[in-house]
Amino acid sequence: SDYSAQGAQQRLVDILGSDKAAEWSAGHYGFINVWRPVETPINSAPLGFVRPSSVADEDWILIDLVYPDRLGHIMGLAANDAHEWVYQSKMTPDEVAFFNIYDNKGLPSIAHSAIDLVEDDSLHVIRKSIESRTLVRY
Repeated sequence: SDYSAQGAQQRLVDILGSDKAAEWSAGHYGFINVWRPVETPINSAPLGFVRPSSVADEDWILIDLVYPDRLGHIMGLAANDAHEWVYQSKMTPDEVAFFNIYDNKGLPSIAHSAIDLVEDDSLHVIRKSIESRTLVRY
C-alpha cells in the first residue's frame, strides 16, 4: 500500500519541511496514488485492487526498505484467500485510477499490485503505465 504511518510522516516532512508538516499533521491529510495506462489499453498485468472490507488488520505487514543512508518502510499485504481482488478490464489511456495509499485519520489504504493475467493472447503489447503518489489535504 506504499506508506506506513512512519513512512507517510517522514515523506510529509520531506515534502513540506518540519514546521509545515507539523501543521498538516494536526489536520486531515493523506497520500493518494494516481495511475493510468500510457499509449495502449492494458492487455496484460492489469493493476488490481483488494477490497478493503476483505482485508483483516493482521494481513498488513511492515516491510523494511534498506537504503545506503537510511531505513524506510512500506506496508505490504500477506496473502489471504479471503481477499477480494478487482481490476478494470482493458483500461485505456483515457481512464485513470486514483486510490488511497495512506490517510492520517484512518481511511483504509487500498492494497494493489499488478495481476498475472493476459486478457487477449493474440495481442502482444507491453503494459506501459504511469503513477504519481500525491499528497492531499482534506
